[in-house]
Amino acid sequence: MSQDEAADFRTRTGQARRARTRSKILTAAFDLFDARGIEKVTVDDIRTAAGLARGSFYNYFATYEDLLKEMARLIARQITHEQSVYYDAVPDLAERTWSNLRYAILRVASDRPCAEILVRIIPLVGPISDTMRERADRDLARAIDSGAVKTPSPDIALDFGYGVATMMLHRSLQGNLSADDLRAAGLMFLRALGVEEAKAVRIVRKPLPAMPALPLRGAIISAPAP
Repeated sequence: MSQDEAADFRTRTGQARRARTRSKILTAAFDLFDARGIEKVTVDDIRTAAGLARGSFYNYFATYEDLLKEMARLIARQITHEQSVYYDAVPDLAERTWSNLRYAILRVASDRPCAEILVRIIPLVGPISDTMRERADRDLARAIDSGAVKTPSPDIALDFGYGVATMMLHRSLQGNLSADDLRAAGLMFLRALGVEEAKAVRIVRKPLPAMPALPLRGAIISAPAP
C-alpha cells in the first residue's frame, strides 16, 4: 500500500468512525427525548446512553442547543426530501403549497421527539435549513408568478406558514390536533395567500396523506450523513 493509499484509508476509516459515533449520539438523544422529553435530558444523559467517554460529546456538538439545532436541520432535510417525492408533481401550485405544509405538520407530529425539537427551534431560527428555505422560496415564487396565490410579501407569507406549522405542532404535543383543526388552519393559510374561498375549501378537504411506515426519526438515522 502506497503512502497516498494509506493516508486515504486512514481518512476514510476516521470518517466512518465519526459517522458511527454521530449516529449513536443522535439515536441516544431521540430515545431519551421520547422517554423523558427534551427539557429533562442532559448532555451527560446522552453521552452515557451513547456509550461515550466524558467530554467526547463536545467533539461533535459544542452545546446541547447545537445538538437540537442539528437534529432540527436533519428533520427539515428529511421532510424536504419526502415532500419532493410526494408533491413536486402536483400541478396546482396553491394545492401544492398547502399539501407540503400539511405533510410537514403531520409527519413531524407523528413522532413526538421531532415535534418537541421543532417547536423549540423554529421560533428561534425560522426556516431550519437552507434547503428548506430554498424550496419554500421557489415554490411560493412559482405560485405567485402563476397567479395561484397573491401576497404583497413572500417573506411574511413564509413566516406565516412557519407560524401555522408551529401552532399545529403545539396542539399535537397537547394531544389536541384534529383533522378539523388542520382544515381550519389550511383554510386560514390559503385565504391569507389570496386563494379564492371555494378553491381553498376544496384543497383543505383533500384526503389526508398516508404517512411512511418508517418513523421520521428512523428515516433520519438511516439517511446518509450530510
